[in-house]
Amino acid sequence: MNDTHLSTSPRIFNPSPRTIYLVRHGETEGNLDDKAQGHFDASLTERGEIQAEAVAKRLSNIEFSAIYSSDLRRAFETAKAIAAHRPEVQIQTRPQLREYDFGDYEDVPWAKIGENDSEFFQMWKNLDTRERIEFPGGESLMNAWQRIGEVTDEILAIHQHGNEKILIVGHGGSLQGVMGHLLDLRIRDQWSFLFNNTSVTVLIEHLYTPNTWRTTQFNDTSHLNGIGLINRG
Repeated sequence: MNDTHLSTSPRIFNPSPRTIYLVRHGETEGNLDDKAQGHFDASLTERGEIQAEAVAKRLSNIEFSAIYSSDLRRAFETAKAIAAHRPEVQIQTRPQLREYDFGDYEDVPWAKIGENDSEFFQMWKNLDTRERIEFPGGESLMNAWQRIGEVTDEILAIHQHGNEKILIVGHGGSLQGVMGHLLDLRIRDQWSFLFNNTSVTVLIEHLYTPNTWRTTQFNDTSHLNGIGLINRG
């Protein structure tokens, strides 16, 4: 067999792949109460603060080129803990990295939403209708994915020098959008994966195909070993 054509075929080579780290914010009261937090500006719980310190220690040896965060407190407080180990890198907030806008249902337990608006809740639970319905006073999943995809492209356009390590701190939903955009997934595919509080997910650009991403670590919370619930007295 003559393989001459294989050796002479042009091949794209990417000698300096970029790396993206995704970190979800620490625990909030809304997480404990299973609420639709959305744009509601919750702070971290005591445990959430300890989680943030734990993930900060975990990432302390990573030389980040840039740190991006949602401007909501729970994400920014988590990013600030991580950035304390990299004082030369300033946190850049992006409102587009916020959680989905749940409108009138923000800071409301999901169970109560189901009781008070069962028709809407059934449409939200149904994967065939979920991405298109719009929360009263809020946004649809399709609109959220569009804004999150746009800010992801914006960040990538800024960092094209190669070998850059970029940290994005966000929310369960917004990080699903970032990851879905990078991996070219469908919106409904997001329900196949989740991000725990202060979990670390790592995506590295493909060696042979720039702007193509591979997940090398997902939802890793090993740094939280031994961190239990706070005794609130």
